[in-house]
Amino acid sequence: MRAIIIGAGLMGRHHAMAAMKAGASIAAIVDRDQNVAAKLARRFKGSVASTDIESTLADVEADLVHICTPDDSHQHLAETAARLGLHALIEKPMASNAEATSHLLNGFAEAGLLACPTHQYAFQRSVREARSALLKLGSVRQIAFDICSAGGERGMDLDQLVGEILPHPLAITQQLSPDSEIEALAWSCLRAAPGEWLISAPIGNAALSITMSMSGRPTRFLTRIIADRGSLELDNFHDYCVAQSGDVSRHRKIVQPFVKGATGLAAASANLIRRSVRGEFAYPGLQTLVSEFYAAARSPDSVRPPITPREAIAVAVARDKLIALATNG
Repeated sequence: MRAIIIGAGLMGRHHAMAAMKAGASIAAIVDRDQNVAAKLARRFKGSVASTDIESTLADVEADLVHICTPDDSHQHLAETAARLGLHALIEKPMASNAEATSHLLNGFAEAGLLACPTHQYAFQRSVREARSALLKLGSVRQIAFDICSAGGERGMDLDQLVGEILPHPLAITQQLSPDSEIEALAWSCLRAAPGEWLISAPIGNAALSITMSMSGRPTRFLTRIIADRGSLELDNFHDYCVAQSGDVSRHRKIVQPFVKGATGLAAASANLIRRSVRGEFAYPGLQTLVSEFYAAARSPDSVRPPITPREAIAVAVARDKLIALATNG
């Protein structure tokens, strides 16, 4: 597989490394800054650097593209990739809204190609461990996301930043509750201030909540799952999961904070060692998503894509609804 990376910033660098680890060769790096493109291209033997997207996609032999540019450029770049016969892995959100996302995915499908959003958090090891653990924990009662981001410090519009992050908890919810149609949930949204959103919905017999703060500190991305026979806490920034037993006793109540602290320290330490060995220093889950996308691109008739068009559109529809609720009050 030969890949073209469009956008040589932070995400472009991580996409390029993930592509290489998935067995691809990096055919070209495209960025509007020639020096930035050249600097990243030098890491990959045979890779060319360019500022001209159209000519690079047309002239460089490749199988797929990674679109790692600002979200307002995604649709044009993806449509160009589809027209030239290239699969595409696209940073979230894929397009400005659900209608544009559906149109984009239909274009790839008509060309016999795959397109996939980069919802890497949903492919973290901890999320998959949690999904397996839930089979033993009985009925889920609450799923709560607690997200604080530092993106606002880069001068971004805080509500726009929330909109860019929203696909991640929505995609994780799809993994934890695959039978739920997140686009059809009875969503509510309280926007207390720019970048401060409290989102909720019933999901089966459980209460789903997503608390998002673009100014709260420290930065974090936590997922807490409460079930009848125990609870799970996922640190999504660092990709590890801590389980707590649901057994009830006076003794367990007394030692619970000490057990939780010791278990969390052990899980965090083991996770740090594991990620160091894998060379996975940022964006856990991205490598898994890229590898699965490549497998589907190699054998589209026999391998299911990591995120189906239906799943991608469901996230986009739910995101549109939440943005409308926050905007309209």
